[in-house]
Amino acid sequence: MTIKIYTAKHCLPCKDLMERLKQALSDSEFSIDGDDIKIIDIETDEGFEEFSREVLSKGDSSVPSAYKNGQRCQILVEDDDVLLDCPSPDDSPEYHPSSEKG
Repeated sequence: MTIKIYTAKHCLPCKDLMERLKQALSDSEFSIDGDDIKIIDIETDEGFEEFSREVLSKGDSSVPSAYKNGQRCQILVEDDDVLLDCPSPDDSPEYHPSSEKG
C-alpha cells in the first residue's frame, strides 16, 4: 500500500514534517511499516489536481495531510519521530448490500 503525504513548499508545518521524515527514514527505505510513502507537492499542477480529487472532494483542505486507501491518517510528532496513524481495513465501515433500499 501507499501512504500519500500532501505538502506545500510554503507551508512551515510541512517543512518541519519533511525534515523529520527525512531523519526518520533512510533514503533506501522510504516506507513506514512496509507502506511506501509518496510525497505530493500541491503547489504543482499535477499535485494540486490529485489533492483536489483525493482531498478537497472529501471536504478536507489542510496540509500537511496523509491518506492511505482514501482514508485520512493522523500525523503525530513525538520528539524527533513522525508517526502516521492510519485506519486499518478493519476500521472502515462495512458495506451491507441487504441494507440498501431498492
